[in-house]
Amino acid sequence: MSSAAWSYDAIADVYATDMGQSMPFDDVGWYRQLAIAQGGTTVELGCGTGRILNELLAAGIDAIGVDRSLPMLRRLRLDALSRGLAPSLVQMDLRGLALRGTFSTILLPYSLITYVTDNVTAAAVIGQLREHLAPGGVLVLDAFIPQPVSSFSDFRLDYRRPHGDGALERHKRITANSDGSNRIERRYCLLDASGHPLQEFTTDETIRPYAPAQLVALGQRAGLQVRHVAWNYGQLPDETGARFASVVLAAA
Repeated sequence: MSSAAWSYDAIADVYATDMGQSMPFDDVGWYRQLAIAQGGTTVELGCGTGRILNELLAAGIDAIGVDRSLPMLRRLRLDALSRGLAPSLVQMDLRGLALRGTFSTILLPYSLITYVTDNVTAAAVIGQLREHLAPGGVLVLDAFIPQPVSSFSDFRLDYRRPHGDGALERHKRITANSDGSNRIERRYCLLDASGHPLQEFTTDETIRPYAPAQLVALGQRAGLQVRHVAWNYGQLPDETGARFASVVLAAA
């Protein structure tokens, strides 16, 4: 179990306003439909504060949540309890998984795989997860489709959204690294109802975009076969104009 703090520890209490509201598609409905069709137990890696997991539980799906961040899991449990849900949660790093048993569905949602920034480690993670697929089970690799990225040295406004009795403001700075990864620095400011700053905090993380073909290759390297690819969570028939690819992989 990793206890090291990282970016998502800092944003646990604002995640629903921040990343949660930044997803423009109904990924939750797509995951729910998939998990129901699969039956059995679902494990969601990188479950965060429960944006997806709590909806799976509310639909009667047997689901387990795994996340590296203890503050995120605490927030998840509080939100779940307010809805009468009792989630099974495990604090665990994606790079050091110690799962037990097998699962009908394993989800790596909302571009979780992009936080694994080298192909060797990514392949090792997928290979390990394959061993935890029940017969007929599926593994979902989900990632935004890479777009050209240019570095900029100033912090630029992403959004200002209502949050609690005030607002949340986020600025971002991006550095495109020579190895193909991207460093993303975010500066957050909580504002009161009058617009005065209450709290500021920053996050700093590096991600590696994965094209759909790379996700397929990772699965095949682990001995998995592509069942299908969903574009924008089933809203598009093919990749034309798509922003997200979800690769559904099954044991050969």
